[in-house]
Amino acid sequence: MITDQGVAVPDDMATALQDDQEALAAFQALRPDDQRVYVDWIGKARPTERAERLGELAQHVRTYRRREAEEHGSPHPLQNV
Repeated sequence: MITDQGVAVPDDMATALQDDQEALAAFQALRPDDQRVYVDWIGKARPTERAERLGELAQHVRTYRRREAEEHGSPHPLQNV
């Protein structure tokens, strides 16, 4: 899947998002850099963690709010998860 912002999303991640239309809409509304953080978060997971992260993805995306400090270059909340 390619998002409306032009970010390539792995098939299993796209399926997880498409299974929850609210999460998909929220993901599509994110800035491209935030979308890429989620793609990297899923992509960098060890095989044993990937399914768990995919299961948590919809909740993370639905509740994500860009913090004011992030506007100035502070880390994304998933970068250290």
